[in-house]
Amino acid sequence: MKPVAVMVILAMFCCLAALAQSQTQAATPPASSGQAAAASEQPKPVAEKQPPEELARKYVELWNTGNFDLINSVFEFPVIMTSRGHRTRLDSTLLKRVINAWRYSMPDLNFKVEDTMVQGEKVAMRLVFTGTYKHLLFPNTIDPQAHKDPERGIRATAMWMFEIRDGKVRQIWEEYDEIRMHYEMGGFWRSNQELEAAAKAAQPPPPTPEPDPSPAPPPKP
Repeated sequence: MKPVAVMVILAMFCCLAALAQSQTQAATPPASSGQAAAASEQPKPVAEKQPPEELARKYVELWNTGNFDLINSVFEFPVIMTSRGHRTRLDSTLLKRVINAWRYSMPDLNFKVEDTMVQGEKVAMRLVFTGTYKHLLFPNTIDPQAHKDPERGIRATAMWMFEIRDGKVRQIWEEYDEIRMHYEMGGFWRSNQELEAAAKAAQPPPPTPEPDPSPAPPPKP
């Protein structure tokens, strides 16, 4: 075969290869910016669901430490709180205010979990809480600062129950030994009759009516 013929055949193969490559590129549509961004994004890790008992213990930790960094990982606000028969809708601000007030009154406040029961998405706890009473907490108790009262040790019991939904605390019920705690804070309790008698005694006595002046004697004739 002559060299000229060989060169013609090689040129034909190069043209065919170039034509096939251009057709392949035209058949493949360019990736859009959204597809490129989606391809570059990595799948986000799914948050691990916390066991109900762990969530309940984190609530205890909030009271014991006053550290609210994890509050949004424990609760889905608003939270329904039923305390001694009173139902309240709690947001994070109100919950922080209550915990801070107790911890200011008793800086060493500590809740100790004695028993825990878990049934499905509900957790029940029996607790004992202790603390040193240093600042007024309830109006019907003494003020340690005003009375210069020696530091009083407080010890009482409590029962807490939690309802968990979708991995967050959504409802809390609580009962605690309020009478014992108030008594240890210098408070006292009265019956309804005692309260009524005390209210009457606190009222000022009615003013004593002044005696009528004696009538003037009749003029002499």
